[in-house]
Amino acid sequence: MRAAVLTLALAVGVLAAATGVAHAYPQYQLSREPTCATCHISPSGGGLLNDYGELVAEEDSQWGGNPSFLHGAVELPDWLALGGDLRAAGGLHDGGNGAGPSVFPMQTELYGAASKGAVTLYATVGLTLRENNPWPLAREHWLMWKPGEGGEGPYVRAGRIMPVFGLRQAEHPYYTRRYGPTPLFAEVYGVNGGWLSPKLEAHVTAFVHDPVVDGTQKGNGAAAYVEKRFGAAQLGAEAMYATSDDDGRLHAGVTGKLWLEGANLLLSGEGMVVHQDFTSAGAPSRYQLIGQLIGTYFVRPGLFVDLGVGHFAEDTAIADTFRDAVDLNVHWFPLSHLELVLTSRFQRIGLGNGGDDSGFALLQVHYRI
Repeated sequence: MRAAVLTLALAVGVLAAATGVAHAYPQYQLSREPTCATCHISPSGGGLLNDYGELVAEEDSQWGGNPSFLHGAVELPDWLALGGDLRAAGGLHDGGNGAGPSVFPMQTELYGAASKGAVTLYATVGLTLRENNPWPLAREHWLMWKPGEGGEGPYVRAGRIMPVFGLRQAEHPYYTRRYGPTPLFAEVYGVNGGWLSPKLEAHVTAFVHDPVVDGTQKGNGAAAYVEKRFGAAQLGAEAMYATSDDDGRLHAGVTGKLWLEGANLLLSGEGMVVHQDFTSAGAPSRYQLIGQLIGTYFVRPGLFVDLGVGHFAEDTAIADTFRDAVDLNVHWFPLSHLELVLTSRFQRIGLGNGGDDSGFALLQVHYRI
């Protein structure tokens, strides 16, 4: 116990870079496991791995290595789980004025979970350099009741969470994340419950925006997501409504996946319609369209490639405000605790008529504590 507490204090002390968000890789859902909760403590995926998830991290890396916390240097009691994520990136970025070098921290977070029977207390702690929040941030902290094992059964949790919605892609530049209802720093206070099984997954969340931390989610509302699996395919439906002093927003959409085992190829997609009502501000409402299609090719264990295309129409009534992007990401896991990601994007606005083209090519280094 003393060793675990000292290790936790040491890890918190070295957190000194920008906070990002670590999500599960939905590429492994359907292609390998039925639910994100099969490998993660959180029912929506992301953050701490459970014991099985650590084994998957070892098996799916090229050269393996002890996948436990601090490579197994500290033996934790059964009721305690610790971990974390460190990420940084560097390369070239072009915002429309020409390409230039870019180096920046992405994420520094420590996770902890204490469990007693069906009850789990979970928290993240990280530092962020965001102008409106320069202090340590417990981005997620919640209490969960989940009597089932692994990724099956009912659950209920309450606290500061991200509403469960859609495919939950880790790549936050994807339009479905950036312009959808769950962008970076969109955690809210709420109650979330659902059901997990290999054939059916359902989540419902009621929430209010954080009154202290100025996050990207400005409204209060509710979200629902359900998906049904049919062998090597799955279909899902999603909806979220949030209202604030400025507007009311309704997101409604569908998701889908198809696993082509013989080709080692996973096809996934998400599309949604957004109705934004500015009645309270005395302005007309607008409709938005958001979509993402992704093909993931698993070259070998520990190496996969994503090729995606995205579309975002900021206002369907205004010409040349829509955006289109092509994303290419290469993920390599040489060790169970180490990931290298080559991520790149090319974007056009209004097919070249709405603004300058932009893009980036970055190498991301991700170390899992």
